[in-house]
Amino acid sequence: MAVYPTHNLNRKLIDLKEKIRHLIAIKDKQKWDLIKLERENAELRAANKQLTDEVKQIQKNYSSLQKDFNKSKNFAKIVSNKLTPTDGLAELKDSVERYIHEIDKCIEMLEETL
Repeated sequence: MAVYPTHNLNRKLIDLKEKIRHLIAIKDKQKWDLIKLERENAELRAANKQLTDEVKQIQKNYSSLQKDFNKSKNFAKIVSNKLTPTDGLAELKDSVERYIHEIDKCIEMLEETL
């Protein structure tokens, strides 16, 4: 077994301690980075869930509006089919008012049943 001078052993021991301190510092920094990234990940997941819920609500509203639009297109077709080329704007207005009056009656009857 080789005998090292004390100076060399002390130097190697100091170098080893420095390397260990450096590795501990790296580990601590990585631990803090991990905590920060986990927190950011949780925030992003919450934001993602909120946006997903928002998208679902918008899709639901879109579907409802699309149904209403289709109903209004059908209403316009019914009105235009009822009119003859000689009918004027007054006739159209009367037809629309009659439809609205009928719809109001239906709404009243529905409200009475509830």
